[in-house]
Amino acid sequence: MGFIKMLSMSNLPIIDFHSNEYLTKPLETLASLSKQLKVGKSKRGVEILDYNLCRDSILDRRLGTGHPKLMKVLGLEEGPALNYKKNSISFHDRGETRRRLRIPITKLMGPQGSERFRHDIRHVVKSTFSELPKNREIDMIKLLCDKIPSRVYCYWINAPQEDADFVSITSHIVQQVHTRDPKTSKEVSKGFENLLKYIDERIKICRQALGDDLLSDLIRATDNGDLSEDELRNWVVKMAEANTDNSSHQIAIAIIELASRPKIWKLLGQNSNLVPQALREVMRYHPRSLSTSRETLEDIELAGFFIPKGEAVFPNIGAAHWNSNYFPKPEVFDINRPEKPIHLNFGGGIFSCIGRFAVTIEIEEVIAYMTKMFPNFKLIKSSFSHSPMFTSVEQLLGCLVE
Repeated sequence: MGFIKMLSMSNLPIIDFHSNEYLTKPLETLASLSKQLKVGKSKRGVEILDYNLCRDSILDRRLGTGHPKLMKVLGLEEGPALNYKKNSISFHDRGETRRRLRIPITKLMGPQGSERFRHDIRHVVKSTFSELPKNREIDMIKLLCDKIPSRVYCYWINAPQEDADFVSITSHIVQQVHTRDPKTSKEVSKGFENLLKYIDERIKICRQALGDDLLSDLIRATDNGDLSEDELRNWVVKMAEANTDNSSHQIAIAIIELASRPKIWKLLGQNSNLVPQALREVMRYHPRSLSTSRETLEDIELAGFFIPKGEAVFPNIGAAHWNSNYFPKPEVFDINRPEKPIHLNFGGGIFSCIGRFAVTIEIEEVIAYMTKMFPNFKLIKSSFSHSPMFTSVEQLLGCLVE
């Protein structure tokens, strides 16, 4: 009966993510909208702009994964790629299956589990920088940001470092699922097929001589009955799908935001203990994930509006992070901000990013090394693009000056 008194979705204010205002100043536009609205509507669905509502909706058991609807929008045809997506954790809503699938990987990639990767990550960072030319302009995305996470992934699955380029390229391809553009469907499908074949071969090779790597641990968990063979495969594919592309962009965002502030850059080089808090502010100020997707599992009320079952809902992280009710002067980049409210870059609850601790270590090690070894690093040229879903770094040219 309570729903009768609520406003319908048709009364929600319209948000245009294709407007010139959003495309040129996305975060400022979101900040302005968040002062006026808690909830709005775009062509893709319901948009949540308030920090508390975003946080609560990410955790709300009445909201499930938005991936099934996403696959329909994308128009992914029946085949290996869609079969993988349907059986991966992305398609499982809240409940026993999702909880069970997360347990083995959460144990291995929690805060303590991820710390064991720091040594290898540090080695990858150091060796990658040793390959880079100094004192001349270089493409930091191609030569650094793409290489770090894909090389770390190769360590995780005990693969040759030479495979890193394939992992990086394929991750960028399959992440196009989030463009919601049917024109990318065939390329995405082919990318997943290539990745699936690669992972099948890596699992086969790894089984012949289990080691001290992440894939070996997942195989052991499978042999113990914690995962099925398909679930093992899907997790290893999922890590390649989500980690390398997202991590590359987040590394690039961190370099740009910190290097464009020389005083902070030099300060971090002098005191690496400040790097974690500086990165928290980077992820608050300029998040890679501008929103995350959900779907209503039942009719719900949201800020006085009736939202029917099956509706796409998007907690808008960019708006939440620039909401002045929660982050005073959000346009000011301040590495001394209090830790709370926390940034929402990695989601939360049973939908939180399992690799968030390892990803954070990757970025920490890159920034700690760069600021110490290259205190006079020159940021020559950079540019971003912003979809409703992501911040993407289109260009990052720099010069490594020691």
